[in-house]
Amino acid sequence: MGIIFLGKTVSVLSLFCFTYFNNLYLIPKYLANRKRSTYAVAITASVILYALFYTLFIKLLINYYPVSYGQVIFLSIPFDKSWSLGSIIGGTVWYGFTYAMWTLVLTMAWFMNDYSRQQKAMIVAQKRQVETELNFLKSQINPHFLFNTLNNLYALALKKSDIAPDAILKLSAILRYLLYESNTATVSFDKEKEIMQAYIDLELLRLTDTQNLHFSIDADRPYNLPPLLWLPVLENVFKHGTRTISDNNHVEYMFEIKNEQLFIYTKNNEKMLAKRENEVGGIGLSNMKKRLELLYPGKHSILAKQEDNYYITEVKVDLA
Repeated sequence: MGIIFLGKTVSVLSLFCFTYFNNLYLIPKYLANRKRSTYAVAITASVILYALFYTLFIKLLINYYPVSYGQVIFLSIPFDKSWSLGSIIGGTVWYGFTYAMWTLVLTMAWFMNDYSRQQKAMIVAQKRQVETELNFLKSQINPHFLFNTLNNLYALALKKSDIAPDAILKLSAILRYLLYESNTATVSFDKEKEIMQAYIDLELLRLTDTQNLHFSIDADRPYNLPPLLWLPVLENVFKHGTRTISDNNHVEYMFEIKNEQLFIYTKNNEKMLAKRENEVGGIGLSNMKKRLELLYPGKHSILAKQEDNYYITEVKVDLA
């Protein structure tokens, strides 16, 4: 029984050793680095050596110990117990063929596992990049928005205006949302709408004439969506579209979701943007484009164009 156990143990261990040698050394060092010729030589030599060792080991057991061939082998192939050169070569060829087939299976398994590992690593990297892009987006909020809002709040406080407390609450809600509540992958449309409206209301505090400024925020049902997709577009409206208030300013802004299709549209009479066709939308829209490429690859479009005296931005995203 001890000899039989030894035979089967060596049979199993030889396969394990061969497996680890191929998958943990030869493939990563040579085949994965495109050194195919070196790998071919190394694996061929390894197969021959392993097959020769196994052939000699089995011959030793069945010739010098009271065991049969079927009691000690692990790989069932034709076998001759004689010690002739032809018998040794024949056994080596048979076992070599078996090891070669085993090598093919091992190599395919390694590449499948490596592909799965790379995909997981790519997903993790993309997730981190999305988080980085979102944090960068937050950091790009126009500091003038905060300064203007604080100045407006100061003016309201001096006048003891009744709307000052409400404006302070809206600014507080926006800052709290940016710092704490927008760190999740998705947020509800209702929450986004609340913060969007608060942002618009605070920006409008500094304008005396809002008759031609039109804002629409709507959805046909409850949705969850990535936070702050609207921010670069809406920020551009107030950064550029309301710069020349005395020029009969006109702004249209629409944020709409219907049938799982998100549509963001702006139109304003900003003439200066016509001079910078290669800088469409600036940093904000460029950042937004990168986020959408990561979140919705092949399922979004961003169009920024000049039409007569108007600058138009259209963003479409398939949320399905």
